[in-house]
Order: sequence, then C-alpha cells, then structure tokens
Amino acid sequence: MKTKILLFTSVFAVVGLVLTGVASAAFVAIYRNALETTAQRSEATKLAGKECTRGGAKTTLLVTVGKLTEECAYKTPVVGQNLEIAATGQVSTATPPKVAKKAFLALQLRAGGGGKLELRVFPGQQKAQIARATEAGIKYLAIAKNITSLKEAKAVVLRLRVIEGSGEAAGTCKIGGYLSGELVIEAEDPACGELKGETTALAAGATNNGSGVIASFAAIVVRVPVRF
Repeated sequence: MKTKILLFTSVFAVVGLVLTGVASAAFVAIYRNALETTAQRSEATKLAGKECTRGGAKTTLLVTVGKLTEECAYKTPVVGQNLEIAATGQVSTATPPKVAKKAFLALQLRAGGGGKLELRVFPGQQKAQIARATEAGIKYLAIAKNITSLKEAKAVVLRLRVIEGSGEAAGTCKIGGYLSGELVIEAEDPACGELKGETTALAAGATNNGSGVIASFAAIVVRVPVRF
C-alpha cells in the first residue's frame, strides 16, 4: 500500500499571502516525481475516468482516454488544500487531429468527494480555463484565449496554485494558472471552501468526449506555501 503524504497546510500561516495575490506567494517543494521509471510512474494512480489506460514511454507517463470518457485523472500521493502542483504535459501526435484540436491537459487540486478545482489547457486552441466542478456541474471561473506560449510549444509546463484566505476571507480562494512560469490566468472563488477534497492530480481529455486522446506527462512537483 502506498503511503500518502499528508499536509495540514493551515500551519503554514497563509494569512497575508492571499491579500497580495497568488503570484507573490512563496512556495517550497515537498514532492517530486520525474516519472522516468516504472516505480516512479506507479505512484500516479487512477482517480477518475470510465475508460482510461495508463502506460509508460521511456521517460514519461502515458495516459490514453477511451470510449465514452471525457477525462482521465491520475492522483499523486500528496493530499492537502493550499497547494501548488506542476507538471510537463503534451498531447501526443498519435491523437487523431479532430480530437487533438479540442484536447486538454489538466491539473487538479482539492479533488475528491465529487468536487475539484482544475486548470485545463487546450494546446490546439491556445486556450486555458480555471473551473470548479461539483456534482451539480462545472463552473468556469476564468477563461484565457490566444495564449502566445501555446502557439508553437509541443510540451507544456503547467502549474496550478490555490490559496485559501483566513479570517474574513475564509472560504475564498485565489487560484492561479501558469504556463512555462508565466501567470496566464487567475480567478477568485468565494465558494472553494465548500470543496472538502484534498487530492492532487493530473489529467487529460477532450470536451464532451475525449476518446482517442493520448497525452504524456513528466516531472510532477507539488509545493506548499511558506511564510518567512
């Protein structure tokens, strides 16, 4: 049985970091996985998706989305709420062109219990979304289009950051989505406190039906906020 990395992120005193926004918070890495070996890739286990296949290329984790499935998600061993997750992702050229056009790479935080916060990046559309999904449906908190860094890039370095406020700001989160180190999309979610999940994950799929999407992932990093 794999050991979960438990984080009680409230001890990191994120009060004050929220007030200056997600971009200025300081974070430190507490989990790294290069996904270069079978043992490393085995730490990413299935979280969600009806028909999903996990495999391994020479130095990456391969995710293949099957029939009647919009998205396949694989979780890391890290659980917590105020976190940042990053990974390098790529939609494979083996993905059928029509599917690749609408395919997305994604990172998830606060996943579990029927909910999640998610950064979706669509390389074929040069678009990114931040969404909060619950059993009641999905709400798009922010959408960014014409992202320059997606026009030529094959592999994409994605990063999703979530920080919840304290005191009067309790229950409200600042959410930031980064590509290649640049903040390209951000949102504020006043209802994120309702999400009780603590799972961190990476995912791939396509809007409505992701059947045929093949994506690769490498170099997962999970960080926690710190205050000096």
